[in-house]
Amino acid sequence: MAHIYPFKAILPAEGLESLVSANIHIDSPERLMEIVQGNPISYLNVVKPHLLSGEAKDPVKHFPLAKAALDRLLIHNSIVMDDELAFYVYKQTRLSDNTVFLGLVCTVDVEDYFSGHIKIHEKTITEKENQLIQHIEITGVIGEPVLLTHPVNKDISYLLEEHVDSIWQIKSFDDESGVRHEIFAIRDSNAIYKLESLYLKAGDLYIADGHHRSAASAGYYKKNNIKGGKYLAFIVPPEYLKINSFHRAFKSPDEFNEHSFLSALESDFNISPSTHAFQPVKEHEFGLLIGNNWYMLDYRHNCDGLNAVDRLDVSLLEEKVFKSILGIQDSKTDKRLEFIKGNTPLNILENKVEQGTYDFVFTVYPCKIQEVFDVADNNMIMPPKSTFIEPKLRTGLLVQKV
Repeated sequence: MAHIYPFKAILPAEGLESLVSANIHIDSPERLMEIVQGNPISYLNVVKPHLLSGEAKDPVKHFPLAKAALDRLLIHNSIVMDDELAFYVYKQTRLSDNTVFLGLVCTVDVEDYFSGHIKIHEKTITEKENQLIQHIEITGVIGEPVLLTHPVNKDISYLLEEHVDSIWQIKSFDDESGVRHEIFAIRDSNAIYKLESLYLKAGDLYIADGHHRSAASAGYYKKNNIKGGKYLAFIVPPEYLKINSFHRAFKSPDEFNEHSFLSALESDFNISPSTHAFQPVKEHEFGLLIGNNWYMLDYRHNCDGLNAVDRLDVSLLEEKVFKSILGIQDSKTDKRLEFIKGNTPLNILENKVEQGTYDFVFTVYPCKIQEVFDVADNNMIMPPKSTFIEPKLRTGLLVQKV
């Protein structure tokens, strides 16, 4: 059981949506710096003010600059607070293939996070969490929702789809990445009550993306002893999520022996040459690009008796390859290992291996949402970079004043 609440969102002014908000999860660091240095009304000036000078982030120096940037946006009406409490149905359409993402932007209860009704599957880094708390304390806002989901609930999905109607629409714009963004405000008290009731009966919520933002938002209220805390969330039904994988690339600082590595893999994997770039199509199957050759790997052993974490494909690579063969004890910090978004074209990986940037790359089959649920339900933690989940909400598109 989880509680949801309407709020008064701060949104970009009409016509400024694509200038104010930013693709913080998609654009490269170089592109983000270019935006900050060339666009004074970008919300990136609030979330990443250090990019303006190109300096390393220093909260003491830069977070007051973030507050000043926020105040300028408000004073010049580049962003405007809604005058009524509302839920916001948010729809993304990727125009290249008409993929649709749909969910509800609202606030959720801090107590649900601390009591385990908002479930986690990743660890957070204390330093990063504390910096985010400090940013909220200084700016007084949360600029990006945590992405949440829940078990399949057709009543919720139907009601969200029903509210995607021009009568309710308050925003519609296409961004520079070819994505259409539409926001529909629900202000009617009966409609709000109906949604609140549906989510109360829907079961627990699960963090799909944004563990640090969730921990920091809840931590802000706890640290400052503020009762009744609520924080910004984008709740997407599971059928509107797209889960992709992160591929694993390896580069040894020393000479790498391809033959020895392939021989070591044979104890746990069936290895077959592939005549083409190979993207796995089922679990426990992997692609391997090494020495300008592709291979298909099948895990030899039965995984039925393994727990929710150990049976994941990313866990099999962690244990059977990176730890056992390569001696990588912490894949999050080991400089030999790099994670690559699973939607990266395979020819780019081929070019990287050919150029010697990587010794090899494993392509990985995406986790299923039920696997994420299983891990969270068992109070377990997934390995680093287990999932790359869409949609990604633009930073500064819907902002919560705390």
